[in-house]
Parts: sequence; structure tokens; C-alpha cells
Amino acid sequence: MSSPPPTGTPSVSLRAMELADVPSAVRLHCATLPTGFFVELGERFLGRYYRTFLTSPAAVALVAQVEGEVVGFLVGSTDENAHHRHTLDLSRWGLARAGAMALLMRPELTTRFVRTRARRYLKGIRRFGERALPPTGATARTGVLSHIAVDNTVRRGGVGATLVDGFTRIARVHNVERLRLYTGQDNEAAQRFYKRLGWEEQPLQYDIDGKPWVPFTLDL
Repeated sequence: MSSPPPTGTPSVSLRAMELADVPSAVRLHCATLPTGFFVELGERFLGRYYRTFLTSPAAVALVAQVEGEVVGFLVGSTDENAHHRHTLDLSRWGLARAGAMALLMRPELTTRFVRTRARRYLKGIRRFGERALPPTGATARTGVLSHIAVDNTVRRGGVGATLVDGFTRIARVHNVERLRLYTGQDNEAAQRFYKRLGWEEQPLQYDIDGKPWVPFTLDL
């Protein structure tokens, strides 16, 4: 799976992420997305997190290569709830152990976790554990682009656009009607990037830490 790169840049190819690619994904995440709670939990937690995208039938995990080297990746889902249910069924205890080890080493992080996230995470586990039936009303099937990262050495070479295009095409095959993602309010470069690809900016939202995020959607 590939798309024509800009003139003068090496050819970009896509393939499904494999288990052996997870360390590269973790490295790229830490290098290009250095802030956020998951990064603070450390590489062991991130590795377990990215492995959930390899086993979930509702997940998409792609890597981009230039001349045989992994230079970018994208993970997302074609059905966010189905992916979360799969993760909780198969990986919740592994993620919990990795997270707990990180929290034990970082008392200040533990305090923030208890204050801002613990109750919400427990509610989420209980809610998905109940295995409620899906809603009967007709709703648009929505996919989520969770993370995308591109090595700084190949920025502006079409890698990011190739990854997003690959994800979009897979979503269409799965009859996804809309895609969603979030960018940091101060990440103007990312916002311009998604606008160029046809995504539409939505009203500002705030996370549980009070950080503002700019949502984008793409109707398929």
C-alpha cells in the first residue's frame, strides 16, 4: 500500500504494524509526542498499549517505511467501543501492572492519577464489563485516529499524508462513516496538515487535566 511521494523524496510504503515494530513505535512516540500521561508512565506501558492495536479486530496499526526503515506509524480504530472492549478483555491486567509499576516509581504521578483519572478508569472498566447491548438507534459508525508519529528526518516528505490516506482507505472498507481525531490547541502545524487533507475543525474541547484540544472530523 503506497501513494506517490512529492518529487525528489524517497518512496514511502505502508504495511501493517507487527510485534517487532512496537519498539520503533514507542521510540517515535517518545521522540515526537513527548508530553502526555502515557509517556509519563514510561516505555514499558507504551509498549503494552501499542500491542493492543495488533490484536484488536477493530484496530488499525500501520507503519511507514522509506528505503526499508520504519519512519512513521499510525494507530486508530474503526470502532472505538469495540476496540476498548477488546483491550479490556485481553489486556487490562497487563496494562494495569505496567501502569502500577510506573506509578510506584513516581509518587507525584500517582497523586495526579488518583485525583484526575482513577475514578473515570474504574467506571470505564465496570461499564464495559457489563457488556451492555449496543444502542438500537441508527448512529453513524465512527472511527478514531489515535496516534500518528513521523521521524523528524523525513518530515514534509509525504509520510504523514500517506499514513492518513492508508487509514482512511481501510476505514472506508469497514464502512466507517466518520473519522475523528484531536490535536493540541497550540499544534498549529498539525491543524494545517489535517485541513489540507480535508478534515474539518470542530469546537474546542478540554480534557480532564484542563488541557484544550482541537477536534477534527472527516466524513467518508
